[in-house]
Amino acid sequence: MMRFKKNKENKSYIIFTDLDGTLLDSDYSYKDALPVLKILKKRKIPLIFCSAKTKAEQEFFQKKMGINHPFIVENGSAIYIPNKYFKREKGKKRDNYRVIVLDAQSGRIRKEIKKLRKKYKIKAFYALTEKEISRIAGFGLKKTKLAKLAKDREFGETIVEADREALKELKKKFNVISGGRFIQVFGKKADKGKAVRILTQMYKKEFGKVITIGIGNSENDKPMLKNVDLPVFLKDGPREWAEFIKKFILKHDR
Repeated sequence: MMRFKKNKENKSYIIFTDLDGTLLDSDYSYKDALPVLKILKKRKIPLIFCSAKTKAEQEFFQKKMGINHPFIVENGSAIYIPNKYFKREKGKKRDNYRVIVLDAQSGRIRKEIKKLRKKYKIKAFYALTEKEISRIAGFGLKKTKLAKLAKDREFGETIVEADREALKELKKKFNVISGGRFIQVFGKKADKGKAVRILTQMYKKEFGKVITIGIGNSENDKPMLKNVDLPVFLKDGPREWAEFIKKFILKHDR
């Protein structure tokens, strides 16, 4: 069960963060943020991933960083909450999680893309090999595992490139948003902002007053940033991410 460590003002911080281009650099490294991550863990400040990345990808980075907090996957398509994290549990039990699904459309999206490919140029992750994804995403051959995790989408789909007309057709039925690297297609009811609101309310019910911080770097982060107390738009990856946390969060959290 989660326990907060309140600061001297008896307030608790919650940090919602994007991954690509914020906590992770272009090589998928978080080395520059590692010292700050250790402090956040020591001070029991929840760090919640809110990203276009899949459940499998986010679990991978959580494990490497030593994080065990809820996370929001595929642009707000679903929230994964570790079992017994909150006293009042919400969502359906699945393996080691309680899962709140906002919208699951991967099957419909792939079906529509297959239909559009007969007429337009459109390249999506589901139709690519792991080696192709690794090369396009810049994982490198040594990180083909990341490509496998990126391909394991449960709720939406990732597009590498597509004709403008194909994207127009997809927008009639789904959300289509350009992220840091690729184009994300997901259900109309999926929403990073709504997912942030749901989790924030759960924290408030259990722990009282909280201060929410959101950190992002692209168009698809705007719904998250509109639903936090302190929105932060970064341009310089984990180094700038770490500097912000040290300057505005950690100095007040003693």
